[in-house]
Amino acid sequence: MYRIGISQGEIDEAKLRESGLSFTVVEPRQKILDSARSAVGKPYKRGASVLKDAPNCFECSSLVAWAAVESGYSIPRVSVDQFVFSKRINKEDLLPGDLVFANTEEIVHTEGAYYSQVLKKEVKEEPIRYETLEYMPGTKVPHGVDHVGIYMGNNKIIHGTSSKNAVVEEDLDTSASFQKIVGYGRIVEDDTLRFVIEIPDDRPDLRNKENLLKEVQK
Repeated sequence: MYRIGISQGEIDEAKLRESGLSFTVVEPRQKILDSARSAVGKPYKRGASVLKDAPNCFECSSLVAWAAVESGYSIPRVSVDQFVFSKRINKEDLLPGDLVFANTEEIVHTEGAYYSQVLKKEVKEEPIRYETLEYMPGTKVPHGVDHVGIYMGNNKIIHGTSSKNAVVEEDLDTSASFQKIVGYGRIVEDDTLRFVIEIPDDRPDLRNKENLLKEVQK
């Protein structure tokens, strides 16, 4: 089921109820942590889809994108795009629910391509991306990004990793995947409640946030 997250300040709850659309109200920071914990032990799948594969299997960035959607935020799907999209923070400012980005320097998946639903075209596989793909395409990221995890507090990180073939929780300092951290990011800015709205399969037009708001508030 396709979901869209919207803040309480953007939409009238009474009109949302009148629209007949199914929705839940979530506390975003707690929800992203709960979602991450629920995924621990799920199998790793390269290129896992948020829409089709979650919550049964994940890769690193699909786990983050899925947990964000469950928490009322729509974010890019690819890790380098998530890096550019998220707000830069310092390590000492990390809060549970923030993101940790790395360049593992593992040169894999150097051949092949996949179809980008956002760009509507075939995209060449890259082991480590040095510029954004689907969000602000072409934005340079000189240090490269190929991995991301969700910080859980107490120096713990949850991430999907091919090395363990699963979603795991590890110590951030000793995790092999985060030996070369390139930055920290924040998606959840505060604890303001958010709506997570389910979009019916027969209304793909409502996957656009502006269309959804017009539909509900008309």
